[in-house]
Amino acid sequence: MRVESPAQSRAAGQSTPEAEIDLGGIGHALWTHRKWVIGAAVLAIAGSTVFVNVVKPRYTAETRVLLELQSSFMPGEDVKGDAAGTLDAEAVGSQIQLVTSRDVARRAIKQIGLLGNSEFDPMSGGLGSLSRILVLLGLKRDPSQMSPEDRVFETYYDKLQVFSPTKTRVLNIEFSSHDPDLAAKAANTIAGIYLDFQQDAKRANARSAAASLGLIVGDLKGRVAMAESKVEDFRAQTGLLVGTNNTTITAQQLGEVNTELARARTSQADAQAKAKLIRDMLRQGRVSEIPDVANNDLVRRISEQRVTLKAQLALESRTLLPGHPRIKELSAQLTDLDNEMRLAADKAARTLENDARIAGQRLQNLQASLDQQKKVVGSLSADEVKLRELERTAKSLKDDLEAATTKYQQALARENSKSTPADARVISRAIAPQIPSFPKKLPIIGFSTLAALFLSIAFVVARELLKDGPAPRALAAPVAPPAEVVAEAAEEAPRRVVANDAAPAALLGPSQAFAQSAVDAADGAPALALLVCEGDSDDGFALASARALARRGRTILVALDEAARMPQASGPGLAELLTGRASFDETIHRDQISRLHFLAAGVGAHGGADALLSALDALLEAYDFVVVAASSALDVDDAFALSQLAKCCAVYASDAYSAATLADALEKHGLPRPAIVGVQDARLDQSAA
Repeated sequence: MRVESPAQSRAAGQSTPEAEIDLGGIGHALWTHRKWVIGAAVLAIAGSTVFVNVVKPRYTAETRVLLELQSSFMPGEDVKGDAAGTLDAEAVGSQIQLVTSRDVARRAIKQIGLLGNSEFDPMSGGLGSLSRILVLLGLKRDPSQMSPEDRVFETYYDKLQVFSPTKTRVLNIEFSSHDPDLAAKAANTIAGIYLDFQQDAKRANARSAAASLGLIVGDLKGRVAMAESKVEDFRAQTGLLVGTNNTTITAQQLGEVNTELARARTSQADAQAKAKLIRDMLRQGRVSEIPDVANNDLVRRISEQRVTLKAQLALESRTLLPGHPRIKELSAQLTDLDNEMRLAADKAARTLENDARIAGQRLQNLQASLDQQKKVVGSLSADEVKLRELERTAKSLKDDLEAATTKYQQALARENSKSTPADARVISRAIAPQIPSFPKKLPIIGFSTLAALFLSIAFVVARELLKDGPAPRALAAPVAPPAEVVAEAAEEAPRRVVANDAAPAALLGPSQAFAQSAVDAADGAPALALLVCEGDSDDGFALASARALARRGRTILVALDEAARMPQASGPGLAELLTGRASFDETIHRDQISRLHFLAAGVGAHGGADALLSALDALLEAYDFVVVAASSALDVDDAFALSQLAKCCAVYASDAYSAATLADALEKHGLPRPAIVGVQDARLDQSAA
């Protein structure tokens, strides 16, 4: 038969009955020990008040730095509108590491003057005795073997705190010191050193860039000179010399020949058109209307003479007849003038025709020259392709040289600039604080008082629960029973009363006497007491005795059958526990009017003597006193099991004879000589074993 221990019941997740927590008892205990609680609070107030007034105050100054990418706005630089947007959380974290770096710390220690400061330098006042002992034991580094800066580092970093509020690009640099002016000076100095480090880093980058760009510029200059030399040499070798408008001479000559050819064609066409026009107008007799003839000086004089001659002929014709010699003479002269004019026109036509033939011949010559020049240009096309490739290479190198030279000049300007902006700026400088950051007097006094109240109350409650609380949850396996104790019994037996939750007045004396005898017999060790009644009722004697013992220590009343009058309770009992149908948590209950725990008989058959022995042994590990109540119908095996654990025993009967008979029977089964409780004279009798 396996009996589940309380520890196993707790591991199985069983809940403790509500009756196990006595709020009234806890309140009574707090009221009883109110002096402890109030005294602890008063001591906490006094101690914290002394502490906050005695301890040296510490002041904290804060400098705020905004991280944003700054530009020097050099000519040719691209200035971004939202440069700060490129700073992410990792970049902010990197800047925090820079502020807390050792390089910044070394410079700050020197500028602030922390060397020799007793607050930061442990060697300023000499090495103390305790420190010397720790150094000799190897538990602490010897400050005298360290550099001055290294001695200050530990305290410096304890006083320095750098952080960035969430979702911001602001660095909060806080520095603490007993001197408020020193705290403000240190915070501002660290921020300034951080900005100087950023400026130095930018100048160093510019210096490195200038050095590398200088090498690039020098190399590009040589390559550009070599490329241009190749272009000129190739031009000289191929004859692709450059003329006007950056064109080769051959191409320029080809263009000029083509232009002359067009002009020759135009001249030929013009001369041919004019000659044809003159011929047509000669046939029509309109010589005077020919432009080239009319503009001729000879023709102009002939025309003037003809006009004059016509005027004379008209004048003479008024008086002379047509056959008159004078009229004939004038007519003959007029005819000669007309012939001369036609001859002049014919001459002009022949002149134009000659010009047309000359233009045609020139056109042929130019065409031949053009064809020849085309052949020359065609033969030089491959060379021009190679030349253009060389020119492109030279131009590309020139562009690279110009870009590198521009960057080189900018890098030199940044390197030599004394106002290189850092990628951060101070937005709030630290001032000497007037209120110390430590100690905060009211919070410290308040928290210490509350802590003292809480701890004192917790101590009182824990003490009450450990004294009166439920059975412990970690009962081990059964152990060997404690040393045997001889029980004393009261001589007078109480009279029978109706059993209820309150003990009869007649049982108070005998129950107190039995409880005292059990305490004396236990001698500080856990003890089991057996109470056996005659018949089917003990009139509440077992309950009264157990309640009396509960005032002396942790006590549980175990009923083996229904003869023992128990407090009102529902749920499983001993029978269910021994047969494995319930656990300790489910079967153990708390008496509502005392500190007693009880375990009812339960329903059904018990699990046997071995199971009972294991259960009682486990209860003895958790309680100071285990009171077992049974009737005269006690099983022989159960009596044998009880004889191995019981240290005192008592019987309750209607008369002394019945009680003596029952005591003799129990003694035969190995139990201690029971004390006899009678009911007629209400006194407790003791019988020697």
